[in-house]
Amino acid sequence: MELNEITGLTEEQIEQVKRYAQGCEDRVRTDYSKQLKDVRAELDKYKPAEKSETEKDLEARLSKIEAREKELAAKERQMTISTKLKEKGLPSDLAQYLNIGEDIDKSIDGVNTVLASVILNNGNKPTTHTTNQGVTKADFRKMSYGERAKLFQTNPELYKLLAK
Repeated sequence: MELNEITGLTEEQIEQVKRYAQGCEDRVRTDYSKQLKDVRAELDKYKPAEKSETEKDLEARLSKIEAREKELAAKERQMTISTKLKEKGLPSDLAQYLNIGEDIDKSIDGVNTVLASVILNNGNKPTTHTTNQGVTKADFRKMSYGERAKLFQTNPELYKLLAK
């Protein structure tokens, strides 16, 4: 609604109302601008400060040093594990494949036990062995002269028994 549409007001009264409304608008705008400025200043306090080049370089160097320290600690641990494996009679190259916790000695003993059982269970087991049932007189008669001579050299008592 326009002020000109209000009836019963003089031109001078309308001008005063317009000035009053403009003043109120200006006060509101000024208050709003001041509050906005204060809020922005408060927000800037919580924003991280821009780091300088020296600070960035220092952080980069620090991270490199930390990475080297971790690498050195890992190598030192690897060497300790390798040494302990060698002491237990296990191949020291096995250290690169093991992920051992804090108790290195206990873990290596466990690995030694497991490997020993695997080697025993999966080792070469001859299947063609037969028990020695001895040589009978019939077998002795079938032997050639060379086989009898070998039996005489290896077991003379058995040869004398079978030769009778």
